[in-house]
Amino acid sequence: METEGIEYVYMETRNFGKSARFWQRLGFELVLDLGTSGKLQPKRGGTAIFLEEVSPETPLASGLYLEFSQPEMDVDSEIERVGPAIDTHWNTRIQTIRDPDGREIMLQHTLDS
Repeated sequence: METEGIEYVYMETRNFGKSARFWQRLGFELVLDLGTSGKLQPKRGGTAIFLEEVSPETPLASGLYLEFSQPEMDVDSEIERVGPAIDTHWNTRIQTIRDPDGREIMLQHTLDS
């Protein structure tokens, strides 16, 4: 198993506009604006942040997405899988794994069109 690196960090927020401006002040550029969610990319390259606004009743979550080179999602047998790999509606396949401390990490592979 080998990843290509961190694809993006997923973060939920109570106020997308306010959070997006915060990250823009730190040098990120809003490259995808979906109204209440979007992707921010560092101007000099690097790992992106995907922000998504959720309601006040929803506990805030975050996630780490690693770019994965293999669509089969073959991971070492010592790595705990959390359910099967799934194909998403945004043309990716995601496999959730769990680290030794119980954190869930998503492996993401972009499917060919």
